[in-house]
This record gives sequence, C-alpha cells and structure tokens, in this order.
Amino acid sequence: MYKELAKISDRPGVFSIYTADTLWTHPHLADQMLRFHLDQGTELASRPVEAIDRVVDWIDRSFGLNGASVCDLGCGPGLYARRYAERGAIVHGLDFSQNSVDYARTHNTLSSGSPIYRVADYLTDQLPEKQDLITLIYCDLCPLSPDQAQVLLSKVRQSLAPGGVFVFDVLSMSAFDSVEETVSFGRNFMNGFWSAGDYFAFKHTYRYDGEAVSLDRYTIVEENKTWEVFNWLQYYSRDTIRAQLKQAGFGTVEFSDGFGQDPSDPDVFGVVASA
Repeated sequence: MYKELAKISDRPGVFSIYTADTLWTHPHLADQMLRFHLDQGTELASRPVEAIDRVVDWIDRSFGLNGASVCDLGCGPGLYARRYAERGAIVHGLDFSQNSVDYARTHNTLSSGSPIYRVADYLTDQLPEKQDLITLIYCDLCPLSPDQAQVLLSKVRQSLAPGGVFVFDVLSMSAFDSVEETVSFGRNFMNGFWSAGDYFAFKHTYRYDGEAVSLDRYTIVEENKTWEVFNWLQYYSRDTIRAQLKQAGFGTVEFSDGFGQDPSDPDVFGVVASA
C-alpha cells in the first residue's frame, strides 16, 4: 500500500501525461460534464445563461454576427453557437464530445439557419476555412501545453478569412496566485462524479511556479481498476499570450476585461487577435 500511495503522490513533470479527452469521452464522465454544462447552479463547465448572453452581446456589438461565418471551438452543448446563429451568423460548432454534440443537435437547433455541429478534435482535425470569427470561450486554451496551444493558434490563424478575428479568454496570473498545493481524499469523492459504482478517490493539486501551471491530479480507485485524470491549467499574462499569438502569425492583439461583464473577473481576461 505504501508504494501505491507514494506513486500517486509523486509530482509529474509539467504536461508529461495528458488525459483531457477522458473527461469528455468516458461515458459516465461525459454525462456528468454535460450535466454541469447545463446546471445554472455551478460554473464548473460553463457560465450562467445571463453571463453567456452578455458575452454574446459584446461579440455582436464588437464584430457584427449577422451574416458572419463563425466557428465556435469546444462548442459543448451549443450554448454559444445557437446564440450566434440566432443573430444571423453562419455557424460551425466543433467539440470532441459526442455526448455534447448530440445534445446540441437535438436541443440547440433553430427552424432555419441552425449551426452545423461536428464531432472533432480541434488539435488534429481540419477547421472550417475562411471564417470571419472564431471563438474559444471559457478558458479552453488553458488546459493545453504551450506546444499544443501553438498548434491550435496556428490552425486558427490559417482558418480565418482576411481581417478575421479570434476571440477567446484565458486564466490570469491573478488566478495562479490563488492556487495552493493540497491533498484531499474521499469515498465516492465529489458526490459520485467519477463513477456510477462505489469508489475511492484522491485529489492532489500541484503548482509549477516556473511555468505558471497548475495540476489537479485525480486518482480513482474502483473495485477492479485504478485510473487517473490529469487536469492541467496554464496561466497567462498579457505579454505571454501576446508572444504566442505573434509566433502563430497574428497581427493586432487587444485585450478585454470580461467581454462586457460588470464587474469583470480579475482571474480571467479576454483576448481579441486579428488575422
């Protein structure tokens, strides 16, 4: 038992193990994540509807959605994509969760001009071409390693039409300052989130100060198997994200504190990058 506990407590190298797809493709977890997306009582997977509406209002005022070609990366159950389409945009929604895309196709369609939803991994699959606007909302860039982020930023840049813009948000260094290294443990930890059956789970939180990265490492122990999920988060300053965008070939880079949210969250800032 000591060796097993020591092994799951060891600090991994930064981004040395990547399991992000597990949260969205494991059948039980995919159901849980969809539930969190739709639950107005938690912000674990998406913002409340009122906040989503304010972000979409800001995007529409800033860039004009009517008639625009828009791609929503990590669209989930279509909370943003449907709102873009309601304002007249021609919308593609991409997500690698079949569960979320199925929900979007069933519940977030319109009588005409519905978004086109596609199951896709935006790191490896082709993005729609000649897009006027591409969005990646709710800090979805942050789970990616710097190399993965650079791949995505380059793909986005190539997919934008001349004059197109990429709108996204990231976790700030203020958010990183609040990260504390902790260990927690429990039976059916997080109210049964990790399995429909009986289980024990450990959560180790690590800080990587030199890289401005945090890790929540979950070890789930079921009767017949033990498995892990590594939830990495990269935190950004305006200088670091600007440098990554410039490397990917973007031109003008501007920032927004909250995309019209009042008050804005100091732990998150918005980015507008022009092709």
